[in-house]
Amino acid sequence: MARNRKRAKERRARRPQPVGSRQSTARTTDGAAAQPQRAEQSESIDRVEEEVVPGPTAAHPDELAPDPLEHAAPDVELADAQIAFASPAVTDEEFRREEELVEEELEDQRRQRVAESLPAVAPERAGVGTRLVGFLQGSWRELQRVQWPDRRQVAQATGVVLGFVIVAGLFLGLADLVSQKLVTFIINGK
Repeated sequence: MARNRKRAKERRARRPQPVGSRQSTARTTDGAAAQPQRAEQSESIDRVEEEVVPGPTAAHPDELAPDPLEHAAPDVELADAQIAFASPAVTDEEFRREEELVEEELEDQRRQRVAESLPAVAPERAGVGTRLVGFLQGSWRELQRVQWPDRRQVAQATGVVLGFVIVAGLFLGLADLVSQKLVTFIINGK
């Protein structure tokens, strides 16, 4: 979603505009494009842009600012070639169509979020017999998925359990004997 908006902005920024007829469009709060500005405003913007001359921007007058095209991406050459042939990579109609698709996708996502936030409607309760049959069928399906042990695994698990019970019984018996002797010693005195 955000990636599509970012791509649309990048395409809009890369879209070459003819020098003689610059029209700027502003975005309104609802996302629709506003009417192009008046011709006087765009002419004054052109004049201001022509008057701005890049000069030394460094602290020392000997140092000049680097040429921006030296550090530009390789797409600059492609864009220059397209401007020279007056054939932009993306036409205005294609661009508008793609923006409409992005807006539709955003609207669909908004509707989906609204639908997800609404409380779910509780289904009608089924009868006791239907619920019992459903429970038994679900239980049977779960029993079919169980990986039952073979005879060797059962014997091994049984041996482990019996061994643990014997060890625990010996430990508890020894602890009982020691505590009994200790309590008898304390009661009978020194």
